[in-house]
Amino acid sequence: MLKTDFPFSHLVVIHYHWRPGGVRKVIELTLPAILRSAPKDLNKLTLLSGSPPSEHPLIDGFAGQVAIRPVPALDYFSEQSREPDSIARSIRKALSAVILRKEAERTLIWFHNPGLARNAILNQEVIKFCQKSGSTLILHHHDFWCAGRWSRWQEMERCGWDTLEKAAGITLGGTDRSVQVTINLSDFKSLAGAMGSRVFHLPNPVVRPQRVSPSRIGNVKKWIEQELETSSPIWVCPTRFLRRKNLLEAILLARWLRPDAVFVTTSGKASGDELPYARMIKEAAEKGGWNVKFGILDKPGAPRVDELLRVAEVALLTSVQEGFGMGFVEASASRVPLIARAIPDVMPDLEALGFRFPHLYPEVFIAPSLIDVLAESDRQNRLRLRVKGDLPSVLASRFQPAIMDLEQPIAFSRLTWQGQLEVLNRSPRSAWEECRCLNPVLEKIPTSLKSLETSPWPSSGIQSPSRYAKAFWKIANAAAHSSPTNPDLVLLAQSRLIDRGLCPAAFFPVQAERSYWNPV
Repeated sequence: MLKTDFPFSHLVVIHYHWRPGGVRKVIELTLPAILRSAPKDLNKLTLLSGSPPSEHPLIDGFAGQVAIRPVPALDYFSEQSREPDSIARSIRKALSAVILRKEAERTLIWFHNPGLARNAILNQEVIKFCQKSGSTLILHHHDFWCAGRWSRWQEMERCGWDTLEKAAGITLGGTDRSVQVTINLSDFKSLAGAMGSRVFHLPNPVVRPQRVSPSRIGNVKKWIEQELETSSPIWVCPTRFLRRKNLLEAILLARWLRPDAVFVTTSGKASGDELPYARMIKEAAEKGGWNVKFGILDKPGAPRVDELLRVAEVALLTSVQEGFGMGFVEASASRVPLIARAIPDVMPDLEALGFRFPHLYPEVFIAPSLIDVLAESDRQNRLRLRVKGDLPSVLASRFQPAIMDLEQPIAFSRLTWQGQLEVLNRSPRSAWEECRCLNPVLEKIPTSLKSLETSPWPSSGIQSPSRYAKAFWKIANAAAHSSPTNPDLVLLAQSRLIDRGLCPAAFFPVQAERSYWNPV
């Protein structure tokens, strides 16, 4: 048990939802260890979210009182049908019901992903509640709205946060008993450079799954063959439908490098504002006769993600943006060869933990002959104007994405979705022949499939759940004794994040969020 000089008695974990994803995974991995190492006075745990968890492995072994409270008003703002004032009242009522006045000062609220601003009303109500009640607050950031998620700005404007100062206050402001936590070093440097000691770096935990027996592996293979009605090799992308996962690039790689493989995703689910993207991909796959299966693990009785990875021939990770990159860790843990984009914001953290990935590529480069370059140039110009219009007016002049030279090899991730589909609808064999010399890392893969290296598990330096839990309670104790941050420093921290979000390298059409249901 960790020694702490603040006697927390109640831990409240807040997240928008319990759908499969990286944040849920972090909570699942760490909460048991956090509870085991908690202050002796901790006797109550509440999970507060917009949807209930499908199962309750999070709370096994905790002897105290447990409450699981699904409150739809906490879910993404894009999932709401009510007006902001009504949403706020529901959240306010839920917080008051969960955290009694007499225990508020000994309550620790662990709030996940407030910087993403998927429901800024929730941010407002949590911060106001803590200011009024004296509860301690950890604002745990996995992503940020100003890292290319510009449609969040329209949502904040609709709710009354229509200046950058207000946006900073609602996503990074906190209270006099609060701290900020980041999961990667890039975000930590941006925030800590402005807000100093009120910012902590807490890398996600990494856990190697228990060994899976040969008989279980055999059963998993049989299950997959029955689901797919084939014994063909599978290439797995462990994700649900999310734009930033850049799924068309993963499908392209599978079609180019292993045409007889089945490309599968672990989940076929999507939040409301991702549904048009999911629909576009599903319709293109059906029309093109692609060998794909979305959401193979969505049905009852399906194997675990790590079991699926263990029987896959290859794992694919093609994200253009990640907060930490848990998929990299899962591939290493499952001993499956990984072909992945090298994501600048997360590779330093993974390397610091001791991970090495032998099949990283910078971009998938495309020969200009594979697309209609004039049509793509027109789409790109109109898309840039639209994104510029989505930005806060004070930032519009700073949005200067690189102008693509369509006479040179083109990065697939920088194409509009229409341009990406043009490439995918080409014969995989002939398209690959035109592009293989442009992609030296990938060029070697088709001839070495049986000998692809896996990513070795680090021998030391791992952030285990127990180590994570000890760091967590130290941060909680610091939060309980912290003082308010100057609003100018909060604004400066946001400005540093915005600078990164507006740099030319940060612009990917796949994240221009309206383009799937309002085609350019």
